[in-house]
Parts: sequence; structure tokens; C-alpha cells
Amino acid sequence: MAVSISRRALLAGSQALAAGAAAGLLPGQLAAQSLQPGGSTGPIRLLANENPYGPSASARRAIAAAVPDSWQYTIRQDKRLKKLIAAQEGVSLGHVMIGAGSGEVLRIAALLFCRDGQEVISARPTFTFLQNYARRLGAAVIEVDLDSGMRHDLDAMAGRVSANTGLVYVCNPNNPTGTMIEGSGLRPFVAEVSAKTTVLVDEAYLDLSEDLAKHTAVANVRDGDNVIVTRTFSKLHGLAGLRIGYAIARPEIVRKLEKLRMSMLNVAGLRAATASYQDTEFQKFSRMKTRESVRLIYNICEEANLAFTSSRGNFVFFDTGGSVREFRAAMRASGILVGRSYPPYEGWCRISMGTVEQMQVFADAARAYFKA
Repeated sequence: MAVSISRRALLAGSQALAAGAAAGLLPGQLAAQSLQPGGSTGPIRLLANENPYGPSASARRAIAAAVPDSWQYTIRQDKRLKKLIAAQEGVSLGHVMIGAGSGEVLRIAALLFCRDGQEVISARPTFTFLQNYARRLGAAVIEVDLDSGMRHDLDAMAGRVSANTGLVYVCNPNNPTGTMIEGSGLRPFVAEVSAKTTVLVDEAYLDLSEDLAKHTAVANVRDGDNVIVTRTFSKLHGLAGLRIGYAIARPEIVRKLEKLRMSMLNVAGLRAATASYQDTEFQKFSRMKTRESVRLIYNICEEANLAFTSSRGNFVFFDTGGSVREFRAAMRASGILVGRSYPPYEGWCRISMGTVEQMQVFADAARAYFKA
């Protein structure tokens, strides 16, 4: 059944947000209350690395205010968000590109650097959005297994770079393992490899940690290296459905990316992202709740004596001790959707974080499964 939302309803939602603030509710607490409008009892989604606490109250107000202007194309309307990002990262306006999610930037990078037999080097397992698109463009994808700590094996990746390498892709923190290469190790790698080819560092999950500045590859951008850093508003900010992300790179690289843009930004997403980028209180709340849920999963794994990774993402990668297919089926029977396996870790499963309350439901189901 189609659902329409009137301007009156949106205004009512804004009034409810204000009422929640007056009642002392944190933005994410109010957001969580409205996750399933109309009393929906659908399955708990723990499979897509979404943020169930977003959008923030400030982003929701921005979305409501954008409705009357939705007849407009967003021509040059991304400048304010670019200015905020540039000021935060210590780069110029020309270093920043806003995209329809970081996924758009990843695909544009594939178009630009990974065509007609050129090679893409990436880890295995990792996020494969760029690589899958590159394959369709005729690129060869070279996958390098993670090291014994389930982190990117940077030395092995550097050793595979050749004259035919169009791009080296590093997802940091890595999806699905949640492991991270610290900035002290990543930045020398980027400096070395980017002298030979373009490096793209996907930092979709890095802002879930407060020490982002310590580990980001934006420092390499400021140094003038041949690197693209991508980020998204889908995780920390809870705006996955509104498709806003960005890239930071040297201005000449940004201009090349812009020429291959695939879509136009949407006014609601752009304004929501601009509001959320400045909403540091919601960001703190989102990080806090993510860590609380992650610790809960750690506890379950320790109780069941299951191996797991220390995650910097809004998910945990752990060994089910058996068949992931059977585990998924058992969770589905309990009304919970969980992630798939990721070769070569066939028995391992990625669990995305829901609300703390949803994670308690998962915890009960998981404990029952592992005790059976």
C-alpha cells in the first residue's frame, strides 16, 4: 500500500521533535521511537550496516523544510556543505565533491581508472561495490587476502602494483571485518603507492570513531598525493536512504570525477546532510549507542567461546562455529535478518547494529541458538 506524507504531517513531525527535545529526549531516542511508523512489526534488520537512530532531529527538520523547495534542481546548492567539509578537513573548496552517496563516487572512480583491462587491487574480503562495477567495465580485479589479523595486507597489495594497475582500493575500516589500518601505517603506504597509481581510501565507517583525524588519509590529500578519500552520510548520520556522500582529493582529480557525475543531488538529502554534519550532539549519541551494541555482541561471542574481530564499524564479524546458512535461518525464524558469509571465512557472519533494544532481542535468540 502506497503511503503519502503531507506537509501537515511533516510539520507535525517537526513539532514532535521539538516536544521530544523539551522532554529531555536525545535526538536518537526520538528517532528510534519513529523507526516503524504505523506500528509495523517487520523483521529486525541487522544485515545492511544502517543506523537505526537516524536521521537526527535536526536533519528531520531540514527535510521537512525542504519539501516546499523540492521542485528545484540542486544546481550549486551543495556549496554550503562543501564549505563545512573543507573547513573541517583543512582543504580548499575545490578539494571536495558531494555525491549521491559515496557509492556514486566509487563508480565514477571505476569509470575513470578501471576500464578496458586495467587492474584494480583490493583486499579479500572487503566491500565490493567498486570492484563489481569495474568488472563490468572490463577491468581485472586482483584480490589480496587479509593478513592473520584480518586487516589489509598492505605489503602484499603494494607488491601487486604494476604498470597496468589503474586503482588500489582500501576500505578502512574494512567491511565486513571491521578491522582498521592505523593512520601511521596507512599514510606511508598511500604515499608510496600513489606515486605509481591512484589510491582510493573508502572511509565509510571511520567517523564512527572520535579519533578520525588520527587515522584518515585526508592527510595524504593535503600532502598532494594521488589519492581519493570517500565518506558517507549513511552510517554515522543515518541518511542511507537519502544518498549523500562525498570525496576529498586534489582539485584536478575532483574535476575529473565531476565530469563523470551520474546523477543530480536531491534537495532533501543535501539539506539533511548539511544539518547533520553540524549536529555534533547527535553524532556523539550515535557513536555511543553503536559502541553499546557492539559490546553486547562481544559479550555473546565470549560467552559462546566464538572468535570475533575488534570492530571499528557499526557491525561485528564473528565465527558462528558452523554453517552461516543455518544460523541465518534460525535468526530469520526469530524475526531477525542477519548478514551472509564472506569467503574465505565461510563460517563467519557479519552482524549489523540495530538499536540497543533490537540487539537485546538478537542476543536472546543467539544465546538460545548457541546453547542448543
